[in-house]
Amino acid sequence: MRLTKPSTIVAIFLAILTAGYSAIAKLSPQEQLQASISEVIEILHSGSDIPTDEKRALVLEQLQTRFSFDIIIRRTLGRNWNRLDESQQDRITILITDLLIKTYTAELASGEKPQVNFLKTEDLDSNKIEIHTSVTYKNALVSVNYRLANIKSRGWQVYDVLVEGTSIVSNYRGQIDEHFQTKSAEELLDVIASKIENYDSE
Repeated sequence: MRLTKPSTIVAIFLAILTAGYSAIAKLSPQEQLQASISEVIEILHSGSDIPTDEKRALVLEQLQTRFSFDIIIRRTLGRNWNRLDESQQDRITILITDLLIKTYTAELASGEKPQVNFLKTEDLDSNKIEIHTSVTYKNALVSVNYRLANIKSRGWQVYDVLVEGTSIVSNYRGQIDEHFQTKSAEELLDVIASKIENYDSE
């Protein structure tokens, strides 16, 4: 299986909590996102003073506060989650998180700073919302919507992102479903690990 990514994947993770929880908690979810975007962009555009690996670590630290990677990845695997044993589930969570961070930092750090406009917050149900934004990046205007759930003990967390109306979770789930028609869980882990090695060798 060839795991492709949307050309605008750099916009996937532009929703990050960077201030202390006690100060940010009083803000709305949209205000939290808006306040955080400039911080993560500054990390990635801080020049050569900070090594790439350190930038990735800083970005991951911030993202883990606002994105529930475990939920995102489990939803992406869908019914295939149970095809993996416990050890494989742990590995794929680590690998996919690593791959997404490296994809994001490699593309965003090497280009111009994106311009993000927050448009509106839409209620999906009593504890889910969708925050609509538009991102100008590399002379293209892209619609990027963040879906968040109010999760107990975590607060508002991103569980999916829609780029030009296409769900990232659904996009990857389709590719993984296709993989499992003919291949194994271990082969999927090998594919993801190989992609990570490609980034590490650049």
